[in-house]
Amino acid sequence: MARHRLLDLEQQFTFYASYHTNQVNVLIHIFCVPTILFTALILTHGIPGASKSLATIPFDLFGQHYDVDLTFPFLWAAGNAAYFVLLEPVAGALYAPILLTLGHLSNVLYSSHHDEAMRIASYAFVASWIAQFVGHGKFEGRAPALLDSLLQSLVLAVFFVWLEVLFFLGYRPQLFKRLQAKTGVAVAQYRKERAAKAKASGAGNKAS
Repeated sequence: MARHRLLDLEQQFTFYASYHTNQVNVLIHIFCVPTILFTALILTHGIPGASKSLATIPFDLFGQHYDVDLTFPFLWAAGNAAYFVLLEPVAGALYAPILLTLGHLSNVLYSSHHDEAMRIASYAFVASWIAQFVGHGKFEGRAPALLDSLLQSLVLAVFFVWLEVLFFLGYRPQLFKRLQAKTGVAVAQYRKERAAKAKASGAGNKAS
């Protein structure tokens, strides 16, 4: 049952989207979530053994030769890509080359510009998290999904901001409308529960 939920795109997206209804907050996440992923891949190289390559795959693209090292950061990016393809084959397949490129670039930057890459990645990583918390606190008015689901925050958010961009460009409009409707129901339920808690808390304060 749990496995089914992990591969249920509509259920997973509805959960995520219910925490991101404000357009400013959504825009912040569209820029910050990929930044967090890429900088995290670079910073992960600093973990002992993470930058060790399990194998090297030669790769030719547009007349250029590349040697892709299968480090832990690259495999993490590849694992994300595989999961996203299972969730939504077309959108996942479109995103996979980007994710694999980010994984490869993390290898290249760490090995060729180690100190500078780690320094800039650290700043960008922290700044992006701060921007997201500001987005939730100032614009969304709701705590981030991080507090309710680590999977949503660390893995699925990476894919869902990509879907936000695709939907904006007209991708699968019927799916988008269906997700909007489900998200509206989820948000209404959350607001109803929050109002009930506030009312109960107010009654409790008066009684005391």
